[in-house]
Amino acid sequence: MIMHKLQVLVTFIIFLLLSCNVSTHQTIDTVQSPSPHPSPQRGEGDLTKPDKKVFAAQVLLFKSSTYEELEKEMATMKASGVNIVIVRVFHNKGDRYHGFAAQSKQQSGVYFKSKIAPVIYDVLPKIIDIGHRHGLLVYAWMTTRRMDWKWSDAPKWRDKTYDLKTEDYTYSKGLDLFNQDFQDYLISIYREIAVSGADGILIQDDLVYRHTEGFGDAAMLGYSNAFGFALRPENLYKDIYEKDGKQYVRNYTPLFWKWVEWRNQHITLFLDNLIREAKKASPNIKIVLNLYYETVINPKNGLAWFSQDISSLKNVDIDYFAVMAYHRQMMKEKKLNLDGALNMISDITRTGLAAIGNKDKLLMKVQSVDWDTKETVPSDELRKVFEAIKKAGDVSLAYVQNGNAVNPKIFLDKM
Repeated sequence: MIMHKLQVLVTFIIFLLLSCNVSTHQTIDTVQSPSPHPSPQRGEGDLTKPDKKVFAAQVLLFKSSTYEELEKEMATMKASGVNIVIVRVFHNKGDRYHGFAAQSKQQSGVYFKSKIAPVIYDVLPKIIDIGHRHGLLVYAWMTTRRMDWKWSDAPKWRDKTYDLKTEDYTYSKGLDLFNQDFQDYLISIYREIAVSGADGILIQDDLVYRHTEGFGDAAMLGYSNAFGFALRPENLYKDIYEKDGKQYVRNYTPLFWKWVEWRNQHITLFLDNLIREAKKASPNIKIVLNLYYETVINPKNGLAWFSQDISSLKNVDIDYFAVMAYHRQMMKEKKLNLDGALNMISDITRTGLAAIGNKDKLLMKVQSVDWDTKETVPSDELRKVFEAIKKAGDVSLAYVQNGNAVNPKIFLDKM
């Protein structure tokens, strides 16, 4: 009887010890599993659970020349309803420097801490801190193929384009996505952004190949290995003609379409890997991809002119498809009046919704400044653009500014 009581007592003590041990380990695991980067000081609203619908301001250049002025600019954006600010974090030759960045001798580089790229000035952490204090998410807007600092330093990474007039090759302004070393470099620099504390990354609209690009050494070798014969540009284009001093193509050969499909597949696979690696570095980071409007309303042209194809991109872990629905650019390129451009934007919105199949992933971007004159688009005109989008679908919105004085309240009143 005594022995039985002792056995029961020993069993009870072991149970208590094991329970305490499990509880202790659970507490330690909780403490030792931090988020990818420390949570910054938050302002109004909970940034950890943003609304699915985005109201973003993409800033080519802030009006602010000091951080104090940037505080006010961010506060104004927040007060008007903006919930995401998209900030340029790359600098190529000819770009204007952020006014609150210290003077730099670098002609091209980045605005964040990097071990592999020239640093203009590390302003991104400060921008993130200011944005978060005002309840704004901050996305970093980053280039891909257009990196002047690597174009100069790594000539083997340069892409080549085919000159329709001379029937010869010249270097394009972009780098070769078929070059493995360049791929590795690009992935590394996106991982640096991912761990910087940024809430998201907007991929610049240079992750494309124009219809005469893609003839770099690595691309040509890759094609030859894939198909067993050399790629010859003269077998791709038909009915070449000249207009206003430029060469144009009326028709493409069947071989051209096989080539662009192969090229698009390669770019899509790389993009998938790029996004996976960025999200490994920061699992909560959001990825936004710029799309040309032709990609939406004319998929065949999108594939030929940009190597963009929504049907293949839907299989990639992209959080937002940002369609560059720039009405004044459309008016110029398509020779439309304002009403014609508004109708086209409505069509793009409806077609984009159908193609993507998820309204939470469609982000329509409009221009609030004229690219040619640099003048602010009048409020009444901008309001019509937002109304055209709203009639076509309940989607997310972004306006692109360039240090101009647009009041974002215009579109929030309407949307």
